[in-house]
Amino acid sequence: MLYNFKKLNIILIIILGSQLVKAQSVKHPVIWVTQDEKHDVLNLIEKYDWAKKLEQDLHVVVDEKVEAHQKNPSAILSHIPEIPADNSLTEFEAVTVENHAAVLTDASYAAMLYFLTDEEKYAQFSVDILWHYVSVLSDRNPENTTICGNHFYDPRTSYAQFALAYDFIYNFLNTPTTKVYKVSERKQQTFDRDLFQKVLLNMVGSSLQEYGRPDTHGKFISNHPILTAPGVLYGILCIEDDKERERLFDVFWEKGTAHQNSFKNTILPMFGKQGIWPESTSYSFMPAVTLVLNIIDRVYPEMHVTQNYKNIYKGNFLFDNLRMPDGRFVRYGDSKRNHDGTEQLYRYTLNLAQRRGYSNLEKQAKIALSQAYQRQGGYQPKIYPATFDSTGPLKLFWGIPIPKDIDSKIDFKKPTVLVEHAGIALQRNYVEKDNELYGLCGIIGGAHYVHSHVTGITMELYGAGYVMAPNGGLPPSVKERRIPLHENYFRLYAGNNTVIVNGTSHGSQPGSWKGRAYVWQNTAVNIASEPKHLEDPISKHFSFATQFLRDTINHSDQERTLSIIRTSDKTAYYLDVFRSKSLDENKFHDYIYHNIGDTITLENDHGKALKTQATSRYQTDIGDPVQSPGWRYFKKTESTKAIKDGIKAKFQIKNDNRFMHMYVPNGMARNYTTALAPPTREAGNGYVDKPTQVLAIRQQGEAWENPFIAIFEPTLNANSSVQKVMTLKDGDKVVGAIITSKVEGKTITDYVISLDKPEATYYSKKLDLKFKGRFAVVRVETFKSKQKTTLYIGEGSELYFNTYKLVSGNLRKATQSYGGL
Repeated sequence: MLYNFKKLNIILIIILGSQLVKAQSVKHPVIWVTQDEKHDVLNLIEKYDWAKKLEQDLHVVVDEKVEAHQKNPSAILSHIPEIPADNSLTEFEAVTVENHAAVLTDASYAAMLYFLTDEEKYAQFSVDILWHYVSVLSDRNPENTTICGNHFYDPRTSYAQFALAYDFIYNFLNTPTTKVYKVSERKQQTFDRDLFQKVLLNMVGSSLQEYGRPDTHGKFISNHPILTAPGVLYGILCIEDDKERERLFDVFWEKGTAHQNSFKNTILPMFGKQGIWPESTSYSFMPAVTLVLNIIDRVYPEMHVTQNYKNIYKGNFLFDNLRMPDGRFVRYGDSKRNHDGTEQLYRYTLNLAQRRGYSNLEKQAKIALSQAYQRQGGYQPKIYPATFDSTGPLKLFWGIPIPKDIDSKIDFKKPTVLVEHAGIALQRNYVEKDNELYGLCGIIGGAHYVHSHVTGITMELYGAGYVMAPNGGLPPSVKERRIPLHENYFRLYAGNNTVIVNGTSHGSQPGSWKGRAYVWQNTAVNIASEPKHLEDPISKHFSFATQFLRDTINHSDQERTLSIIRTSDKTAYYLDVFRSKSLDENKFHDYIYHNIGDTITLENDHGKALKTQATSRYQTDIGDPVQSPGWRYFKKTESTKAIKDGIKAKFQIKNDNRFMHMYVPNGMARNYTTALAPPTREAGNGYVDKPTQVLAIRQQGEAWENPFIAIFEPTLNANSSVQKVMTLKDGDKVVGAIITSKVEGKTITDYVISLDKPEATYYSKKLDLKFKGRFAVVRVETFKSKQKTTLYIGEGSELYFNTYKLVSGNLRKATQSYGGL
């Protein structure tokens, strides 16, 4: 009997030992940092003030709560909101999401402090909070597991925080003497550790939804499975059963579900050659993608995922090229200017590059972070709780010191930037001194993508410290996205700066990223620019980009050229050439332009004020559910009679006496209508609450041979350097403009030629001007008795003016100056 008893003990020890090895084959923590890396983090805290500050931030958030919990555990636990019965609540009905996120963030921060300090009071605080949720959710299954009641919010606001806390306190949780506080009995008690695993499996199951439909690899999807991915992955990495953990990871990475699409086979293939997520500006950052790839590479280095997606790491550096002179971002589609994900992208990229030994990528990330810190006046990081972002502490755990003496720079101010999926071309011309006041930056383009607007080829312009001519953008709250103001105006043609064909321009519902949105449109493509994407210019005075749209919804062709032409360090203007024609009947075209400000004045090219009278011509729509094209929101519409004279519109911003001067040269008979539109989103100095000024220009017939041409000059006072604008014609065809400016005593005359084909020709015997190509400028500067002539070919082969000749050769671009001042 004694022999048998000893043999049984040996067998039990072997069985239990094998189970222990199986349970601990993944050592915790594992998600963000490992026990082996703890020493490195503590060294950062000891050596660098910014790291000390970040650790202190964690203490500031939780220390008082931890002390209070030690005295009375019920004080915090009893105030945790009830957990809904399932996850069927809408985003607006899930009213407890912030409360649950806050308490679970406290639990995760306390768990991190336990990891850093080994003080068990932090672990006890964390485990007591987790147990509160475990005691409720352990009786459920994946189908009805939730915390806030909304399936989209849970992985982002609570499941991720739960898993992080569990990961950091894993060793404390598995100490035999650990107990948890049960609120209903108001005392510490022993607990079943397996219930934590049950709840983690429920959370992962609730997010993956394997009980639902399968994934269709390669399909077009929204950002939802990216935003939920970290929370799902964190939970999977906390599963102790090796086989189940690997099975769930395979679902997450390879197989996917209709709810949580395959990261490898559905999400990552949507990144094109530019390596950015194909949505609107602020949605394109998607730092969660680089975060997930980095974590997978940390945990599964044998997969070598970093080698297969270098286009994404390269794409992380594109966004800084989309900043306007004030540091905020250009806006296309549902986007917010102030949303900035660049530092997260660089931090994750740097952590990955340094670990993998990608020296060039590491150097680039360090330079980009250094420039970001300089822009902010120094590195002053802060960790603070955020309902939808659990990644703040990575500033510490993945923190890497950035040398202050980095000499290299990344030039994020190239004149031309293309965002291909959005059909966007950016043009900029910056100056060394007071760039926020005197630098120019604009975009043109349009396309369909998730969070797109239906705009045709829209335009946005910056000047004199403001985004003068804004695109529609995104309202402050999710709820406001679903009201008519957004759906029937800001998201449509009339809420943007574009041309509307025959009063009926609209989008299609089939293919739209959102139900009942009617926003599908074709993608504008870049057909020409100088310089090319992210290349250096050949001139500091001239650049251009041309976008073309074959609009199959509205049966029309449109082409828009935006050029920035600088006349001095403090003066420059935009040239906008918009060609448009219906492929059916050309009834009329409307050029729509918005500018922030308090007033708009109209005068002809002789300086005489134009008379207007009330009109109702824009109180129409095509009868679709969104009231396309959206101009019913124009109020106080006052229109001129049809006039052929050139006009000048002056938009005034009274707050600091800034102006936008808009010139339309003579030619076609047009009606000019002023109107007030809804306030501009994210406008500065109170203009977010003031009506936006609108100028609508109606032209009968086509607008291809006789395109809309407008010159825009922003200024810091009421005076414009541009003095006169005239059309440049080739017979009956308009091919450009002649712009005369007065700058610092000089007279500058720019002959700007903008043709619709790369091999088009223009000849004027009167001007002694000849050009073959698409875009060119002849500049004549006169000061007293001296004269300087500059020829510029943006795209073309030959340019002749008087006795001067410029041939571009194979490059099809060139510039040369003759004479001097």
